[in-house]
Amino acid sequence: MSERSAARQESLPKRRQQRERSAERWEEMARAAEETERRTAINEAQKRARDMA
Repeated sequence: MSERSAARQESLPKRRQQRERSAERWEEMARAAEETERRTAINEAQKRARDMA
């Protein structure tokens, strides 16, 4: 059975819960990526400061 066919057979509340969990995971990944970018920028700034000293 294909995923789409299986999804159609799931109840609406279950599908909604699955979409909500998926959205939460994407939001968590986005926050983690933003934090990584922030730490990278800080590390690069610190490295430049050390190189100039």
